[in-house]
Amino acid sequence: MMPTHPSHRAERVAPVLLQQRTTADAGEAGPRVLLLHGMADSSAVWDRLCALAPHHDALRRARLHSAALPWRGTGPSDWAHRPEPTTWISDTLDQMAATAGPADVVVAHSFSAMLLLDLLCGPSAPAGHRIGGIVLVSPFFRPRPEDFDWDTLKGLPEQFVRTMEEGIRVAAGSRAKPELHRAMAERLCETIGPYGWSRFLETYLRTPWLRTAELRTTTLVVSGADDRIAVPAEAETLVARTPSAALHTIEGTGHFPMSERPAQFAAVLDGFLRRITAHPETARMRPLSTLVERT
Repeated sequence: MMPTHPSHRAERVAPVLLQQRTTADAGEAGPRVLLLHGMADSSAVWDRLCALAPHHDALRRARLHSAALPWRGTGPSDWAHRPEPTTWISDTLDQMAATAGPADVVVAHSFSAMLLLDLLCGPSAPAGHRIGGIVLVSPFFRPRPEDFDWDTLKGLPEQFVRTMEEGIRVAAGSRAKPELHRAMAERLCETIGPYGWSRFLETYLRTPWLRTAELRTTTLVVSGADDRIAVPAEAETLVARTPSAALHTIEGTGHFPMSERPAQFAAVLDGFLRRITAHPETARMRPLSTLVERT
């Protein structure tokens, strides 16, 4: 028997796996909400949020779905060979529409938040997806090409490893073994590889050309006050350049607010869903409406 080439084995891994996380009674079913995780993460990053959904009125009525995306730790190794990773988000939205109905609200974290923005207001944004609201969690954004310099690029790889380390620590919780986190983070970055890293960097470098002033989708940006890689100043700048957006900063949390402060995050998302549900056609967030959750 001829041995299977590694690239052939990768093709058998489904790039996108959708999972319905919560259900609602037919008589009070709320919006369909799609949850998108960041680079080298998994849909488990939303577990704590989903567990709290029954305790919040709008979240309880919402139909929460999560997507295991190609850049998850166990995803296909060749996902980043596609030169336009934004198309993975489009594919995921199409798959959701075909299997569960179109997403009314999309919540995207980190790398996925950049890709969602690129899909909706990038230089070649298509007109195919109508989303009632988006929540961008810990997004990356710089408004001018000159905001990227050589020192920035030299520092990003180390920050990237530290962010992976933070994600491992948050996910492990009380089972954490800090002495192993660095090695695990470096191994995770090896899994991401040069192509995955390049797709992240290319998407980040394109953010100055995002037409955020033209975005009409009701938008909430959620930032952790202690985020060291997607720093809060970038979230503030994004909101300042997006008329339909508001900013909510959560104190005492870093790059993973939905995992580190799930109760506060659930309350923020519940409020956003209530606003979307009450005014599905006309809901607009106040420009530079900065809400700070103190813990």
